[in-house]
Formats: sequence, C-alpha cells, structure tokens
Amino acid sequence: MQQELLSVWGMYHEDTTNHSYRPAGALLAVMLSSALVCRADEVYTGGVTVDIDYEILGYLWIEEATVNLYPGAHIVNDYYMGDVFAASGAVLNIHGGQIDSMLIITTAMNELPDAMVTVYGTEFAVDGVPVDPETAELFLTNQILSGRYEDGSEFAFRVDCYYETAFFLTLRLNWVDAGPPEPDPEPDIRVSLPEVNFGQVEVDAFREILVTASNAGTAPLTIYSLALEQEPALQFYTTALAQFPLSLDPNQTAEIGLLFAPAIEGQTAGTLVLLSDDPDEERLEIALAGEGFIRLTPTEQIAVILEFVQESIDNGTLQGVCRGPFAAWNLQALRHTLWTAQYLIGRDQYKGAAQMLKLVQMKTDSRWKPGDWATGPATAELNEKVSALIEDLKTQ
Repeated sequence: MQQELLSVWGMYHEDTTNHSYRPAGALLAVMLSSALVCRADEVYTGGVTVDIDYEILGYLWIEEATVNLYPGAHIVNDYYMGDVFAASGAVLNIHGGQIDSMLIITTAMNELPDAMVTVYGTEFAVDGVPVDPETAELFLTNQILSGRYEDGSEFAFRVDCYYETAFFLTLRLNWVDAGPPEPDPEPDIRVSLPEVNFGQVEVDAFREILVTASNAGTAPLTIYSLALEQEPALQFYTTALAQFPLSLDPNQTAEIGLLFAPAIEGQTAGTLVLLSDDPDEERLEIALAGEGFIRLTPTEQIAVILEFVQESIDNGTLQGVCRGPFAAWNLQALRHTLWTAQYLIGRDQYKGAAQMLKLVQMKTDSRWKPGDWATGPATAELNEKVSALIEDLKTQ
C-alpha cells in the first residue's frame, strides 16, 4: 500500500508542476492516514494549538489547527517521507527546527481559510539566491528555502505551494534580527598569575606563592596533569593540589602551591605546564623565575661595598658631587665613612656601624642634591647595598 501511495502522489505532483489539478488536502490526509497507520506521524485538526520542540518520525499534518515549531523540532525522514503538510485553516509558525523532506502548503477546498505559514528568521534565500528583505511572502514550487532562525541557527528545506490556474498559496516571511548561534558549552581554564617571579631567596631557604586555577567556561573542566620543566638543578616544586585528573565545574577553583627552594646561587627559570581539555588552550604555561643568593656576613658585605665603590670610581660610574677639589673631597668622605663602619663591624659594634651606614645611605639617595656625596649610574646600586647591610646589622 505504501508503494502504491508513493506512485499516486508522485504522479499527481508531477502533473501539477505542469499546472494541472492536484489531489485535495483532505483526500491526501485519508490516503496517508490509512496507508501509514504504523508510522509515528502526527495529525492536528479541530482548532487545537500545539508547540513542538521534539522529534517526529514521519510526516506532520495540520488542518484547522495551530502548530508552533521551535528549536529542537525535527520532522525526520522515515522510509520516504519527512514532510510537513499545512492544509486549509492551518496556522503554522516556524521559529526553529529541521524539516528533512518538504513543507507543503495546500488546501482541502472545503471553504476553510487558506493555510497561513510563517517562517521567523533572516538571511532568507531561495535556491541559494538571497531574498530582498522587503519581501513579505513567497510562492515556491519545489524550491529550497534557506536562512537563519531567530536563535541564529541555519536551516534549509524544500517548500511547495499549492496552485491551480490563477489561484495559489504563499509562504510568509517574518524578518527578525537573528543573533549568533548559542555556542556549545566548553570549559575555559584560567590562572591567577601568568608568570611567577620569586625574587631573591637565600640558598637552602624557600618561598611559596599560591596560584589559583579556575574554570571560567560553561562546561566541566578536566586538568589531566601538571608538570615542571626546569634546569637539571631542581629548585621549583608544587604543593597542595589534589590528585590528577582534577575536575572543576564552571566557576570552581583550585589552588596550586609553587615553591622556590634554591640550591645554588644565581638566576634560574622554569615553566609550570597544565594539560587540560580546554579546546582553546590544551597546554597552559606559567613562567617561573627566581634568584638564589648566599647571605654574606656583615664583614663580607662591607668589604664587597668598599670594593664596589672603588671599581665604580675607577670606571667613572660613581663621581663626587660638585666640581674641582670638592668632588674629590666628597668621595673621600664617602670612603672614610665606609671605612669607619668596617672598623666598627670588625669589633662587633654593630649599632655604631649602622649609624655610619645611615649617613652614607642619606648621602647617596639622590634626594638632597647637592647635599649628596656621590652621583652617577652606580649610586642607586650602592644605596641598595648599604640599605641591605643596615637591615642585616639589626639582626646581629
């Protein structure tokens, strides 16, 4: 019976293309309902109003009823037909969804109102040719209507409008401002610090800095692993993180403890690598840096300062303030004060040494020119070294 129905419908459809008579919608309804009783088709009549956002296997028949198709609606091809029939008195509003086969706008010729079918969307085109935005309705004969719905999703399906001689039905277009399609939920990994600089840390001591990893996306994030890439001398470590893989829901966070424990003196660098299922950043890197130093005794520090002063004077980066002999006198005052501090440190008189060093600190801070003793590029570094020694003397 299904094969016979297919032959009859194909024959009438072909003849109609040549402007001959089509079978009435009511007759088609009887033929379809009797032939396809085992299908999951849906028929709506009698003035009902139905919202559809789900899948229909087969055809959808509407006559003297209102049906709204929304995103999620899908009229699925089954065997040979995934059509939507809008017959007399039908009101069909298409806001979204997919029609696998064809939208047929027809009539039952029983003095009911004509079918009124409206597609809500934008960027309409017929067989790939854009439709003028001023167009309010279309008469289509087995042509493909395409465009974008209100939610931004694309669509395309065939439309066939009933006609006989001068009588024909049309499809209405409701032009709307369509937004972009809703993106699929995705995870998005973020970290609170893109790079971590631990600064100076004494050898055999450590400093910890916490970094927060978070999921700024709309789907769960999985951090598969984290790893440290560093020089052979291991000096960076991680602490306080759960076992991997670690799952973070949207807006959830986790703390990563980073340690710098220098084993040798000097600058060092490394990289913390997080591997996750973030589609845009599967490998996230955090740059690590730090400097290990060996703390000198006050006696060693004052010797380093005096050597630095002499080298800076010799290479011209440290000069006396004023001209002529006064510049040389100021430099001599600077050195004499440092020698006095060295003498007092050697006798464990740290308080007196600190007073001498504070005088040098004040006379090299570039705040009271020409009151300073020295000027030049090396002045700031000299002031830093003296300030550090003053702080160390407080602990003696």
